Amino acid sequence: MNRNLLLIIVVLINECIFAQTGGRRFFTKNFSVNDATRLELIDDFSQSLNINNIYKVQLVTTGTGTKTGAEYIVWNDVTSATWQIRGVSLNGLSSNHPLLIVEDNIVKIYTKHTNKYTVTAFVEEIITNENDVTPSIFGSANHWQRENTVLFYDGNVGLGTKNPDMRLTVNGSIHSKEVKVDVNIPVPDYVFKNDYNLKSLQEVENYIKENSHLPEIPSAKEFEKNGINVSEMNMNLLKKIEELTLYAIEQQKKSDMLMEVVKQQNKRLEALERDKK
Repeated sequence: MNRNLLLIIVVLINECIFAQTGGRRFFTKNFSVNDATRLELIDDFSQSLNINNIYKVQLVTTGTGTKTGAEYIVWNDVTSATWQIRGVSLNGLSSNHPLLIVEDNIVKIYTKHTNKYTVTAFVEEIITNENDVTPSIFGSANHWQRENTVLFYDGNVGLGTKNPDMRLTVNGSIHSKEVKVDVNIPVPDYVFKNDYNLKSLQEVENYIKENSHLPEIPSAKEFEKNGINVSEMNMNLLKKIEELTLYAIEQQKKSDMLMEVVKQQNKRLEALERDKK
C-alpha cells in the first residue's frame, strides 16, 4: 500500500476516534512572524482551528537572546461566533515576545518587532464535541492571568470566605507594612473656605445631646451593620479635625481679646492706684 495513502488512512481513523470519543491532541508548529507579518494559528493538519474545540497555546520565540514565552487559551464563543483569546501568562507585550491576536475573526501569531523571528507554538487541543463549552475546562488558567511580574484576576477573590462581595473579601486579619487607599470623594479642604458654614459649638452640642454621635459621623449601630469605608471615614475624620482647628483658632482669638481687655483693665487699675497716692 502507498505510504502516503496509509498515513491518510491512519489520520482519518484517529480523527474518527477523536470525533466519537473526545480527547486531547498535542502538536507543535513553527511560524516566522513580526509585527507586519501575522500568521494564522493552524492545527497539525494545516487546517484552521476547530470552532468546537478549545486550545491551550504556549508560545516561545527562538533565537532572540532574551527570555520570551507566553500562554493563551483560545476558544470560539458560540453566541457571537467569534474567536476569543485569554492571556494566561505573558513574559512581555513588546519587542520580540510572542503574542496572539484575533483579526477578522482569525487567531494569528505575531511579535511587535520589525525583524522576523521564529515562534514555536506548543498546542494542546481539547476535542469536546461541543461548541458551547467554556474555557474553564482548564481550571484556574481561565481566570488568573500574569503579565511579566503582575498577577491579576478579573473577578472577586475571597480569602476565608466562599462568597466574596467585592474584588477582595477577607474573612480575617490583614498584615501589611503599608496600605494605600485611593480617594474617590472630595478632600475637605473646603472647610477653610470663607463661605463654609461652620456650625457653632452650641449647635454641635445640641446635635450630640440628641443623637449621641458627631454630625456626619455614623452611629455605633451603623458601624456594626455596615462596617467602615476607610477612604470615606478618613475624609470625614479629616473634616472634623479641620473644623476643630477652626474652633481652636476662634477660641484663641477670643482668648487673646480677653487677655487684651484684662491687660487694659490692669493698666487702668495701676493708674488709679498711683493717683490715690
